[in-house]
Amino acid sequence: MRVIRAKNFPENTYLLLDKNFRNNLFNKSVQKLNCKNNFELSKYINKKLGTGFNGGDIKYWIIGERLDKRTNKLHPKFMPLNLTLCLMRLNNVQLNKLDENIISYRAGGGGLRITQPHLPIKITPEIHSIVIHLFGDGAAGNFTPSYTQKEELNLKNFIKKLENCFGTIEKSIYFTQGKHQIKFPKIISDILKKHYSIKSYRTHQSEVPKSILNNNSNKHKLACILAFIVDEGNIRDTITFYNSNKILLLGIKKLVLDCGYHCSEIAKYPERDYYMFNFNNHDVERFNKDIGKLIREYPTCNLCIKQKDIDFIIKRRKSPNMRNKERTNMLILNTLKNGKFTAKQISRINGYAYCTILHCLQKLQKNSKVNREKINNKFYVWFLKEDNGLKIEK
Repeated sequence: MRVIRAKNFPENTYLLLDKNFRNNLFNKSVQKLNCKNNFELSKYINKKLGTGFNGGDIKYWIIGERLDKRTNKLHPKFMPLNLTLCLMRLNNVQLNKLDENIISYRAGGGGLRITQPHLPIKITPEIHSIVIHLFGDGAAGNFTPSYTQKEELNLKNFIKKLENCFGTIEKSIYFTQGKHQIKFPKIISDILKKHYSIKSYRTHQSEVPKSILNNNSNKHKLACILAFIVDEGNIRDTITFYNSNKILLLGIKKLVLDCGYHCSEIAKYPERDYYMFNFNNHDVERFNKDIGKLIREYPTCNLCIKQKDIDFIIKRRKSPNMRNKERTNMLILNTLKNGKFTAKQISRINGYAYCTILHCLQKLQKNSKVNREKINNKFYVWFLKEDNGLKIEK
């Protein structure tokens, strides 16, 4: 299995090393260079790396912590990665030994940390899917990265992926404007950016990395497809992939085709500024079986709450196709007697295709049987004209 080792982390990585390891590193460096004190060692380091460290910095790196006199609190003293590698080379220490001697690491001298790290980092379907999540509902760049979801289950699943791949992470979790959000260590998005040669995480500039596109394992590609569906997919009568970035969508489509599934051509959505393509429903049963195999090995690589939409498609495909309009209209009207529902909710309640329900609702609206209203400027709910109650089940 391929891995990412600490020696290949980004230059802005700062490390908290095992006490014995860091003490030996500095003591042996002083002896090898015949330095009288930490100040002379700092002069060597500065000449070698073009830095501005002093003897006091070395003192606190050896101790591993520093007292903040303003707050009277002790803070761990993290070492720059390039300094660590410089001293390891000086003492002929194998660079791969660095992984086992890191207690914690982060981006720069501050910010959220990874503690009890999993090193080296294994290249699994989970870590591939994290990259796609950051292109979807994530945000990353020269700031603390975040991931936002309406559904708490989706957020918890993402957090579990981070922990499985990187270890224990410092994080901040919020609930604001009806959405769940996590902010996590910047070093994670920085490591992924370097390893996958990601040019940008921005919506209109992101693209599926070549190392993911060229991966020989369908497990990795399927995990990426599922992550994209969770964030950017829409499942009604079929699975629809959509995004305003056509280049990103082309990459996702390639993953779908590489896994042996069929899909439509990418098309510009009418009157909207995004592109889309549909998954072929003839492959949905095999797709579902492949998901089952993947989650037995990597439980987080799933569709979360959207799995029930796949189950609905499969169930409907096995059911007889009923085309009795009168019966369909009656089912819709009986459903709306219980309150206000979206077309998708009516579809799921009665086991009918979304497009069939929507077509009948539009006919009933023309006949003044039902009406609709927009909720939170996002989606429509339908109701009987004489009904004033409100009942929305998400």
